[in-house]
Amino acid sequence: MSSIASPDVSPADIPIDPRSPLSGPPVVTLHGARYWYKWYGTVRLCRKMRRVHPHPTAALRTRMAALAPVRKPVFILGCPRSGTTFLGEVLEHLPSASYFFEPPLLKYYTRLIYQHQISLAHARRVYRACFRTLLLGAPGNGRRVIEKNPNHTWIAGTLRAIFPDARFIILTRDGRDTALSLMNKPWHLQESQGSGRREPGGYLEGPHPHFYIEPERAAEFAATSNLHRCIWIWRRHTEQIEKLRESLPDDCQFHLRYETLIRQPEETVSRMLDFLGETDPESQHRVAEAARQARDTSIGRWQKRMSLNDLEVVTREAGPLMERLGYT
Repeated sequence: MSSIASPDVSPADIPIDPRSPLSGPPVVTLHGARYWYKWYGTVRLCRKMRRVHPHPTAALRTRMAALAPVRKPVFILGCPRSGTTFLGEVLEHLPSASYFFEPPLLKYYTRLIYQHQISLAHARRVYRACFRTLLLGAPGNGRRVIEKNPNHTWIAGTLRAIFPDARFIILTRDGRDTALSLMNKPWHLQESQGSGRREPGGYLEGPHPHFYIEPERAAEFAATSNLHRCIWIWRRHTEQIEKLRESLPDDCQFHLRYETLIRQPEETVSRMLDFLGETDPESQHRVAEAARQARDTSIGRWQKRMSLNDLEVVTREAGPLMERLGYT
């Protein structure tokens, strides 16, 4: 995925797969006013989701830095509900960085890149412009961009082609806990069918197969149980994470377990910040202090909430992968 062969096109010209929920009315055409509203919504959401608000002086410095090229951005990857939001909120305390939560524009473009519907040159322009816009309109403490977006797990190679000095922090969590957490959200549940709501990437909520689901199993994905659908999503993302171990250079990827982050926050944060080149003691202290706020009650919930039948569903879809990763 380090290159995209199709010609450069504008979002208004991009054909939409009629089998996809994204082909519904006008949300995904992104031309004219809708295109610019997507940019506005991206800045607005990132401002709204900011938990660590910068001092006015720091915000001004960050806005000025937006005029320069983006250097050494950090992408947090992993399955949805695997702890990526918590990790992003921890790294938001880094004084040298500005953290951005799932920019909707980039979630939309991820699918287009994955399906080779736009060129690498077009993707490069969009991503660089988006991060500069966010640094101007939703600045954090510093100029270094940290972005959390599980969809980017599928296009890490392209991101590295856009930003050759990018760093990737890749999170893995027990699939059973992840599936239970996904079931607490309406995104993939049968009960959300027909609600008309869309998640930020543009997909209708409900049992619709997203772009990363195997096309030959799309009908099965839509018809199966909520639990099966959620552990399926975990398996697909985790298989992709395993592929990234082989496809990305070792010096640009850092893997960690959610369980380790929660139970050993100081040691994990220290290794992670060393990987990022953030060795300032004050930075280490602030980030470690934020990581210590976690509680391990989120680990092992499946033991009380999953029946034997539930575990059989999990084993059929993802058993070999879970065993290989030590989640037995």
